[in-house]
Amino acid sequence: MIQDRDRKAKEILSTIKTDIKKINETYRSGPDYYFYKKILHQRKQYPYIELFLSEDYNIEILYATLVAWDMNSRGAKMLYYDDFRKNIRECIDELKQLERITLLQDQDYECFLKLVFPTLENVYDKLNLMKTNGKLVSNSKLLHFLFPDKLMPMDRTNTLNYFYGNTNESYNKFKEIIKFTFNFMKNNASNELKKCLDDKWNTSIPKLIDNAIILLNGVSTT
Repeated sequence: MIQDRDRKAKEILSTIKTDIKKINETYRSGPDYYFYKKILHQRKQYPYIELFLSEDYNIEILYATLVAWDMNSRGAKMLYYDDFRKNIRECIDELKQLERITLLQDQDYECFLKLVFPTLENVYDKLNLMKTNGKLVSNSKLLHFLFPDKLMPMDRTNTLNYFYGNTNESYNKFKEIIKFTFNFMKNNASNELKKCLDDKWNTSIPKLIDNAIILLNGVSTT
């Protein structure tokens, strides 16, 4: 369970308001940045997730971005590309359902919360992108690339350590962190947060939250 939720929310909000531009000076700027900007650009070209995932090129860029984001290093091993593509396409129906539900987030928040987590759990269970154990990091990063304005990427050293003080993965942790970010976005004026966006690393409100956690943890990239 996430401890000190209110304190953490205040820390993150304060960091976004006062220090978030520092991420562009201190964070990574190599292939991980290039492919991140590339996948965000590609995703914006398609109004629907099914159309986006129907193109092999887009799945190739997803694959390359995950590799650039350390998902095939430091002991982690991704599936071979053909198996990766097959698994993602097997999840299209669940991803389409998730896409429909996210439209409710700004219209009927309580209904959105009721519907989104069963669907997220189905997506989380069905996505199997790695040869090695662990799903939280790979799944959260992929889902952020697919829904950058709704879902936050996660890692062990920054995200899990910040919220739990350890790096053990589980779906329950994924769910708790996502719910924390949903509530954070709901409770803080989106227009105010949007003023902190830029065309570098601060590309969306979920990424603002992630970047604030990275800064609070001392800009670790592990």
